[in-house]
Formats: sequence, C-alpha cells, structure tokens
Amino acid sequence: MLRYRNLVVKQMTQMKNRVSGLLMETGVTYNKQRLHKVGYFGEMMSTNADINDAVRPLLNLSRGMIRRSSKLEYDLVSSLERDPLLRERLRRLRTVPGVGSITALTGPLRSATTHASVPTGRRSATAACALTRRVRLTR
Repeated sequence: MLRYRNLVVKQMTQMKNRVSGLLMETGVTYNKQRLHKVGYFGEMMSTNADINDAVRPLLNLSRGMIRRSSKLEYDLVSSLERDPLLRERLRRLRTVPGVGSITALTGPLRSATTHASVPTGRRSATAACALTRRVRLTR
C-alpha cells in the first residue's frame, strides 16, 4: 500500500508541476505558495482574466485529478492507520518528536521486510554491509 501511495504522490506532484507550467507558459500571474491550496485555485479561475478560455478545461481537469489523488492518498494512509496489527506500534512511534503518520508507517514495514530483501549481485556488497548494520541497529 505504501508503494502505491508513493506512486499516487509522484503522479500528484507531476500534475501540480504541469498546472504550474501551463500557467507560466500562458503568462498567467499567480501566487506560487497558494496555487495548490484549496480555495485559491477556484478563486484564481473565476477572477483572473489572464487565463485563456482554451486552457481553462485543461486546468480544471488537472485540478480534479490533483483533488482525487489527494483523497486517494489520504484514504490509503487512513486504512493503514486503522490496521489492527499496526495500530499500537504506530501509536508508540508517534510519541517520538518529529515522527508523523508516514514516518511511523514506513518504519515498522521496512523493518519487517529487511530480512527478505538482502541484495544480491556484483555491486551489492556495499549495500549488503549497510543492510547488515541496519539490521543490527534495529535489534
């Protein structure tokens, strides 16, 4: 699920970059920091006369995809947080300052798969040593 979440986040970032690029290409002035916030995009679309009518449908479609991706990402994280096998461990990890939902989720899952993912091949000697050190540190 976390791999799928990473894919969704990457696609959402690409779409946000496309929206920004499209606005820059067409010469529309906008606030970079607020562009992908909830209310600003709708306000900009309704009040900014610089936005060409030919570009509006593309911007609206892109914004819809960003919104759906954001909801999907939230749903994925929520379902992992509700998992009975992870719930107590996540609660304890979140007591550490600076550990949020995503960090708390990736920690237990990464340590659970550490033993199964020992790298093989010619260039993997360094990676195998690093993995061995990580396993020792987590025990």
